[in-house]
Amino acid sequence: MTRIESTRPDGTSVGTTSGVRVGTASGGAAVGGGFVVPEDAVATASAAPLGEATPVTLGAMLAAEALDRDALRDRAARRHGQVVLAGLTALQRVLLEGGDQALSMGRLEGLIADMPEASDPRLAAVLGSIVLRVRVELARLGR
Repeated sequence: MTRIESTRPDGTSVGTTSGVRVGTASGGAAVGGGFVVPEDAVATASAAPLGEATPVTLGAMLAAEALDRDALRDRAARRHGQVVLAGLTALQRVLLEGGDQALSMGRLEGLIADMPEASDPRLAAVLGSIVLRVRVELARLGR
């Protein structure tokens, strides 16, 4: 049995005995409510060598970083595309309500000028379609 002792901040000593016994009963049977580990199992477990960590090459690290960068770029492009779609919706509302179109059109021009490039080809195609739609609307309205 293993005895663990500790001292409290007030100076009193506290001790406990674990219920693990090493090699005191055959076959790992419980003795006195504790768990018994055969001695040969303890020796085998402690003698087992630890495996070496797989070395990571610089190329693998750079590739993982590039994937992360591409994901961030795609996320930003997707968000920007959603903002452009919201701008088209706002322009449509202004046209239906008969309000001032110049502000909405100027905002859309600025949004498509700052459109980030996407790494994913499918996302890039969708964003290209959105930009084309904005250009058609701006040309239709004389911008």
